[in-house]
Amino acid sequence: MLGDLPGMLPAFAQREADEHETYPAASVAELHSAGILRAPLAVTLGGESCSLLEAVQAIEAIAGASPSVALIASMPLGLAGLYGLGPEAAPAEHRAAWCAQTEQVAAAYRAGELYAACNSEKGAGGALAATKTVAQRQADGTFLLSGEKILASSGRFADHFFSTAKVDALELPGAGVVEFFFVGTNAAGVTILEDWDGFGMCSTESQTVRYADATAEGLMGFPNFIECVQPLQYFYCLFAAISLGCAGAMLRELASPTPASAALRLRFAEATMRFEALEAYLYQTALGWRAAAGPAFGARVLRMKTHVTQESTRLCAELFALSGGRHYRRTGRLARLLADSFAGTALRPPLPLALETLSETFALDS
Repeated sequence: MLGDLPGMLPAFAQREADEHETYPAASVAELHSAGILRAPLAVTLGGESCSLLEAVQAIEAIAGASPSVALIASMPLGLAGLYGLGPEAAPAEHRAAWCAQTEQVAAAYRAGELYAACNSEKGAGGALAATKTVAQRQADGTFLLSGEKILASSGRFADHFFSTAKVDALELPGAGVVEFFFVGTNAAGVTILEDWDGFGMCSTESQTVRYADATAEGLMGFPNFIECVQPLQYFYCLFAAISLGCAGAMLRELASPTPASAALRLRFAEATMRFEALEAYLYQTALGWRAAAGPAFGARVLRMKTHVTQESTRLCAELFALSGGRHYRRTGRLARLLADSFAGTALRPPLPLALETLSETFALDS
């Protein structure tokens, strides 16, 4: 599984170069067939029980070849990581349903079905509490979702979205303010627009999605899942690996072979130290992740994600400035890496929200 990844990267990079605005369906299919997207699942479910650190390293490596593929892959890989937590992740009263859903999701992964995140909303600024999409329970127990989402990576190429929606606690006892729901991309009431025109991440098909009484396949996890498990921190570690992978790829391309200029060698040595420090921060944080780690660790993940993505993008910009005129092309590899690193920093989650949250929750003992 993950051991097969290095041999796949040259093909990912070539497709990125040849068709950087076309959805990388072949690359995503190869990740599926190699079992990489389900690697965090238990061995008995078709995975290899990989850790978050191993998943982060995989996303970083993929980003070095094709950042768009890395962003697409981070969604199902992160979801598999949550279902790889095992039965103990669920409260006792929901454990049987959680195990049954884990089996169901794992079967879909083995069948090659693609899960994609569909959560962001205009005007919400990335804040879950500002979610406007609502889920209403019907007499038969199903939920209908209504609302509009943006930046739904993979768009029509996905098979299932996992989407946030507000739910009335009277209709779902024990629910949090916002819950995740699974929605089939071909379900009635689901409209996937074709309005993606991103600066960076051009081939991710991160389209707008409208729900109009769209029937959910089911509640993801169990009531109050977001509060109980703290799943977002898992994804934040994966997102940070994308911009870091962009910086690493730019550094390798510019510093190999070793330049003759002593001044350039010094600049690249300094860039290497900065890159290694960012990588260590990300890896150490990923090593500490566990379900329900608490608010202090959640704050640490947000600090890490914000710092690593900001500094990786800054490093990309400085490396691009050192690259010389031969790389000064809008569609060149280094220009694409720079744009892709910025897109990850700006959008996953929005930088202003991260900075506001950090300032509101800052304490030296956190």
